[in-house]
Amino acid sequence: MNISIIGTGYVGLVTGVCFASLGNKVICVDVDEKKIEMINKGMPPIYEEGLEQLLVENKNRIEATMDYRFAIQNSEITFICVGTPSKNDGGIDLSFVEEAAEEIG
Repeated sequence: MNISIIGTGYVGLVTGVCFASLGNKVICVDVDEKKIEMINKGMPPIYEEGLEQLLVENKNRIEATMDYRFAIQNSEITFICVGTPSKNDGGIDLSFVEEAAEEIG
């Protein structure tokens, strides 16, 4: 299956690498160019035990890009894995989710 993951933080990158390790083709999307470069070089921008090894082992099934359109058009399913920080009033800031949804269309 071709999968796209929007967001390459702890949830998104770990999810993407795990899907790739199961044999899926994964395209990770992020707005941070440095993260994209690191992932494409097989270096995770976050630490999670075993993640680097899985990323390297599955580098032919996972890629990262800043291009939402490319990722969406080349996947059968998309997961939004972006941050939902707390607001000062205790509510949830969904602006990153809304932004990702707008990019999907």
